[in-house]
Amino acid sequence: MIVILSEERSMSETLTTLFDRHYPKQVEGIDWQIIHFSGKADLEQNFVRKMRGWNHLAPHFIILRDNDGANCQDLKQRLAQRATTTGKPHHIRLVCQELESWFLGDLIAIEAAYPKSRATTFSGTAKFRNPDKLTNASHELLKLTSVSGKTSRATTIARHLDPTRNRSQSFKVLLRTLDSLFT
Repeated sequence: MIVILSEERSMSETLTTLFDRHYPKQVEGIDWQIIHFSGKADLEQNFVRKMRGWNHLAPHFIILRDNDGANCQDLKQRLAQRATTTGKPHHIRLVCQELESWFLGDLIAIEAAYPKSRATTFSGTAKFRNPDKLTNASHELLKLTSVSGKTSRATTIARHLDPTRNRSQSFKVLLRTLDSLFT
């Protein structure tokens, strides 16, 4: 079983939508489970306890956290050191820089979800070529969609995400990890 420990509800909703579309043969609660925390601090304070307490269905954990401008190597190493103390198999995956970068990596998905956004007209813009480098992805997505509710916006856009056209490398790394774990 893959158990994803994510930092927030919008991340959890995005992943649930992706699992339903891209891994339809995998059953929630048997093959995978997503647990969201109430932000980075809550995740970091409690993920080790959650991992230690999980003793059924041979879990493989993925700790998924926004990078939010931190040093990727240092953050990943710090989380990995803590996860290793549990003795449970795990991967650390960072969303660079924040979840909204994944959505900005697929402007077609944004426009499909919010046609008035005209998001695809920005596909040639330099700042959207590598959405993982955007330090203000949440603000950019708000400007495009005019929707401030993170969870509803995430669920709506996630229905249209296509990994084959997404420009976010952190999104692709997570999907490659999932593909390898499900095979």
